[in-house]
Amino acid sequence: MKLPLLIPVLFSASVYATPNPSFSEVRIGLETIGYSETLNDVAGFGQLSQSIDVTNPAIRQLSYTGIDDDWGFYVESAATISTDIATETWYMGEFGAVQQNAFKLKANEIGFKGAYNFSQAIQFTVGTKFFTSSFTRSNFSFVQPGADSFDKALIAISDDPTNPARFTLPGMEGGQTGSQQNYTSQLRPVISVSEDQMGILLTLGARYDSRLKDSFNKYSWYLEGEVSSPMYSEIQNTQFETTTLTDSFNGWGVFARAGMRYQVMNHIAILAGIDAQYKSRDIVTKNLENGQRLRVPEVEYSNVSFTLGAQWSY
Repeated sequence: MKLPLLIPVLFSASVYATPNPSFSEVRIGLETIGYSETLNDVAGFGQLSQSIDVTNPAIRQLSYTGIDDDWGFYVESAATISTDIATETWYMGEFGAVQQNAFKLKANEIGFKGAYNFSQAIQFTVGTKFFTSSFTRSNFSFVQPGADSFDKALIAISDDPTNPARFTLPGMEGGQTGSQQNYTSQLRPVISVSEDQMGILLTLGARYDSRLKDSFNKYSWYLEGEVSSPMYSEIQNTQFETTTLTDSFNGWGVFARAGMRYQVMNHIAILAGIDAQYKSRDIVTKNLENGQRLRVPEVEYSNVSFTLGAQWSY
């Protein structure tokens, strides 16, 4: 007579043993990338810096696979579809603006992370991301009067008057003694400088998804956050020829994602989302065999995207 009482108990246990539903989503929209470089104590004259924002069309993808009632994993990617070109201005301490050039930047990343279901709607995640960014600078020009004042200050502190230090643009040769105005005749407008940055990030985060708690509601929302640190970073710049600069655990980052969904059908939803991230990388230095020292500036990177897309669960 007690057998019927076991049926609801077994049924209830089987429900909670079911893993969270798997899903995939694709979103397309616009991203605004903020990029700044800072190099302190340049020739004793202070800080050389720039800061610029570019807006690009972008795509975001995310998929989740439930393994059991405790565990699952995410695969995510983000990519710039095409690049915007903006004008970048460099500032040198008390001399103010000294250089301008065209600038474009793209970024891509792919990530893998495991997820532990702390509760029906809350997950803790740990994983890794492979991040790459690439920029190109071109159409270099001096900004006056700052460039000329900085150039004269460098000449004044040079030990060798026949081969003085000069403020030059990419594509120019050093060792000139004429005025900077005549010096610009050497500049070729087709000269460009590119830099590729790669990082392998360790990530730790948490995610809340209201649909996991209330699957009967047509509207749902999610919120996610994580912190990261680069286990390995690599920089290649065309000005350094074949030299590659590397470092590890030389920065930190934060990431947040939020969005709203509307269930069009049982397994299909439309959604709008915001992704935001910030990363900081310290100055990277390398001493060469010929006694020269290469320094890549401290970098601050931010990326905020607004996207629309679709999600399907299975």
